[in-house]
Amino acid sequence: MRRGIGIVLVGLGVFLVVLGALLRFSVVPAVAKAPLSPGEDTGGVTQTDQTGVAAKLFDPATLTERTDVPLTVTRFTRGDVPASQTEEAKAGDLAIYDTFQRVEDNAGVVVLADTARYAFDRVTSELSNCCGANVDGENVDMSGIVPLKFPMFTQQQNYPYFDTSLNEGVDAVFQGTDTVEDLPVYKFVVTVEPTQTGTIEVPGDLVGSPLPNFVAPRFYSNVLTLWVEPNTGAIVKGESVQLQTLRGPDNQDKITIIDAVIGTTPEEITEGVDYAKSQAALLSLLNNTVPLVALILGVILLVIGIVLVAGGKKQRSGAHAGGSATA
Repeated sequence: MRRGIGIVLVGLGVFLVVLGALLRFSVVPAVAKAPLSPGEDTGGVTQTDQTGVAAKLFDPATLTERTDVPLTVTRFTRGDVPASQTEEAKAGDLAIYDTFQRVEDNAGVVVLADTARYAFDRVTSELSNCCGANVDGENVDMSGIVPLKFPMFTQQQNYPYFDTSLNEGVDAVFQGTDTVEDLPVYKFVVTVEPTQTGTIEVPGDLVGSPLPNFVAPRFYSNVLTLWVEPNTGAIVKGESVQLQTLRGPDNQDKITIIDAVIGTTPEEITEGVDYAKSQAALLSLLNNTVPLVALILGVILLVIGIVLVAGGKKQRSGAHAGGSATA
């Protein structure tokens, strides 16, 4: 009887140990990925919102600088599922996202707008130059991680964060741990020093040139702070301190295109935190809690089962030995 129970316990122990290993090394890698379509519950499109104030904003209609202008930033993101099912995308386990972002002033006038198509690894978030990836319709050499999310199981290290104004990766420097609405997060800062990103032809007198028209260099700088939930790589909060200027013949800033501080809205933060909490809890359950409990319980059952099986064998051996002596 004891031996039979022991065999059952050994079987259960082996099952639990194997189950824990499968969850940790097979199930979690299969589910810990960016979705092919981030807007599955919202008609295939997600929307993120930010607000801020431009201390200075150039008005091209009047060729003057406005001050203290309220701004709203809206980004729409859609997953191109058919594109992610091509052989090239499937071989790299890539997700393909199309994004459109617009910046509007308090009168609803579009101040800035841009589009991008990203192909990126669903686990590491590393960008790939595949599947029609582009910025504003132009093919660029994309490098670093996609600017929409960090890797699954983000580490306490620096990451090359792709900047669409520079079209290159800039280090997102790990600053330490923090909390956003009681959610543990990692804090990263991306610093872009003033860098020329192009030129714009303007009336010469606007930038101190004696010429009727002057091709003014356009400069861009930014300090972007990101708060990232590490298990999912979700960016739950962001703040950008951005400056874009036009320089004159003396290489000094003459026109401020935009000088603004923009950040995630409180409503957007709460929504992002709630989603990240639910996903992080699920990943933690599958990656840590259940495998650990299964392993511990499995080992305990294995030990008990082996002891019972061994004890059963001794009893049977003792019974046989006693029978021979009596005979």
